Amino acid sequence: RRTLTTKLALGAALLFAAPRRSVVTLQQRRDPRADGQLGLAAALQNIVERGEAATLDEAQTVLSQRGHAASLQKLVDSGEAATLDEASKLAGQRARAASLQKLVDSGEAATLEEAQQVLSRSGHQAALQGVVERGDAATLEEAQVLHSQRGRAAALQKLVDSGDAATLEEASKLAGQRGRAAALQKLVDSGEVATLEEAS
Repeated sequence: RRTLTTKLALGAALLFAAPRRSVVTLQQRRDPRADGQLGLAAALQNIVERGEAATLDEAQTVLSQRGHAASLQKLVDSGEAATLDEASKLAGQRARAASLQKLVDSGEAATLEEAQQVLSRSGHQAALQGVVERGDAATLEEAQVLHSQRGRAAALQKLVDSGDAATLEEASKLAGQRGRAAALQKLVDSGEVATLEEAS
């Protein structure tokens, strides 16, 4: 009888222990990334249901904006920035520094200086592609011309807004003079000529 009782007790223990082991195994196998995706989807759906966004895409934008605003406020609260404007600049600087370091770590650039050039080229290329995709230009070449024209127009307007020139015509002349002066100075700095007079 004792042997039978012992066997029954052992069988019962195994019967009740097996499901618990299965539960533990399932919990261990859960993918944290899947949980994160489910949480994100629920957050986006809540934003739509509250009427703060019409679509899930808009909700994603709203969520990103809130996250960015919260990160800026955190910089202010921690004393790393005095205002939200300063926090925005600081966050941008850190993000750019991280992007440059990533290019170096990935082997796409040997130094941070090279990474700066790579990032500038890729950013410029993306800007041109955006011009084409919006239909403002048919090709990347046309986009380059348009981009240059817009950049020059913005630079001239800035001279007028700052009071350095009264009109866009004056601004154009002033920009030309400054550009020529910079080109002459570059010749002197490179050692190709000794003085600005020689450069002229």
